[in-house]
Amino acid sequence: MRNILTVLAALLLSLAAMAQEAQRRVVIRLVTEDPAAIVEAVNAFDKVDIQFTMERLLRKEDSPEMKSALAMVTWKNDELVAAIPELPSVEVVDVTPETLESVIAQAQAWQVKTPSVWMKLLRDEARTYGGRTFYVAADGDDAADGLTPETAWGSLDKVNNAQLGFADTVRFRAGDVFRGHLVPQSGTADQPIVYMAYGEGEKPVLEPSWDASSPEDWVKVGRKLWKCGKPSANELGNVILNHGAKGCARKVDRPELLGRKDLRFCWVRDEQAVYLVSRKNPALRFTSIELAEKQHIIDETDCHDIVYDGLWLRYGAAHGIGGSGVKDITIRGCDISWIGGSTLYFDEAGRGVRYGNGIEFWSAAQDILVENCRLWECWDAALTNQSNVDGVFQRNIVWRGNEIWNCEYSYEYWQQGEGARTENVVFEDNVCRDAGKGWGHKQRWNPNAAHLMFYDTTADTKDFIIRGNRFERSENCGMRLFNAWYASFTMEDNVWDIPGHLLLRYHARPTADLIYKYPDRLDRVHSDSEAEIQSQVVEEPLKLRCNRRGHQIFEEKFGNK
Repeated sequence: MRNILTVLAALLLSLAAMAQEAQRRVVIRLVTEDPAAIVEAVNAFDKVDIQFTMERLLRKEDSPEMKSALAMVTWKNDELVAAIPELPSVEVVDVTPETLESVIAQAQAWQVKTPSVWMKLLRDEARTYGGRTFYVAADGDDAADGLTPETAWGSLDKVNNAQLGFADTVRFRAGDVFRGHLVPQSGTADQPIVYMAYGEGEKPVLEPSWDASSPEDWVKVGRKLWKCGKPSANELGNVILNHGAKGCARKVDRPELLGRKDLRFCWVRDEQAVYLVSRKNPALRFTSIELAEKQHIIDETDCHDIVYDGLWLRYGAAHGIGGSGVKDITIRGCDISWIGGSTLYFDEAGRGVRYGNGIEFWSAAQDILVENCRLWECWDAALTNQSNVDGVFQRNIVWRGNEIWNCEYSYEYWQQGEGARTENVVFEDNVCRDAGKGWGHKQRWNPNAAHLMFYDTTADTKDFIIRGNRFERSENCGMRLFNAWYASFTMEDNVWDIPGHLLLRYHARPTADLIYKYPDRLDRVHSDSEAEIQSQVVEEPLKLRCNRRGHQIFEEKFGNK
């Protein structure tokens, strides 16, 4: 008995240490004077999608190799690093060429912070009640006070750097276009920060893309090959033509894959430039060319008590709204379009798995409402909450009354990690059309469209409800379910109209002992059975019936209610 107790005590201590390590919040700082080591670090961290900083300034006497290497570093010489010790919950971890491999291995379990997040955390230390309304217009003046439409601010940079108080509201003028990313600030209980529109007309647009619509932006460098030198420290993931009316270009990972096929493009990191195949100057073929950059349009990591209302987010090559550790967030009446395309990571075969969710809540998330939004042309999922972090709790998340079309998945959920839990998630009264009809499906190496994509889930999950939705048309199937966690969710009164394809593809994978924690990476041990995938069987046949209009409806078969 004593031996058993000793083993149990050791196991509990080990689990506690793992949970503490997973919650460790750090800033990673690279320290080296070797340009080759900088390049190696950039490539290594980029492969696992972890960011780091350097405090190394560019010097006049630097060699061309050093200048080129430093140009690859996204965050450098940021004075906020010095302020990190003021935040007892965040630490700076130095990495050198000798410790690069070991730090990366550990960092995949950490909560790694980026400069925009440090700024939010620092501001939270000195926030007070505001209750003011600020106005922003495309022809405004950042030197003005912003307190009236006549004295409106003029840019997202001004909004991001303003010292907002709790309960402040920022209003963007309808019909205007604002270049850049929004760095949101947190409110407090019952006093949220609100970002919304004012005036008549279309929703105000937030777009972080580069405009390359002028013939002078493009230089011919070969037969049917054009180079655009718009500077971008971040990868470019999509080229949107005529605001999507002409679709988009097709991305390849390396210049040698361009060939001579019209409208293929590649971003070259060392040059921070785009190469595009076109039969003539692209700006003479299209009235609008937008180069979408690898950043979330809104990164709300560690934010809370925020309302987004009536905004249009478009042309971001990561996620539309993304971030981890969020709570008390409302997203209402927003449009989100043309999202994704930049590389999240490369799999073992060297294939790029890409970003591209319209709205994503990663890792810890609670008390979320997303309602009456429209989302289209997302590379991956329009809406998703997901995680692979140990000890994470996702709860009280409602997706309601949204309209979704031309995304690979309308809604995606999966959660893994030791001790992870999901509770009270509702996806209801949404209209989802044409899964897989968007630009992402045509470019993916793994097209697998579904309105509901439920990847491997091992988290303790309860009160998960899918009800009152309408699912119309899909390029592959209505719903894809990877393992048998379905006893934890309930489906009620969903109308399915998926002509020519199965309503369900079930992969019959286990809920424990999976080899990988990323859904696009195949489990080496538990291979999928083609017979199971192609069936509509979840241990026992699904019961289907037809209503008067001939649409198929799932009975309330899943779940323990």
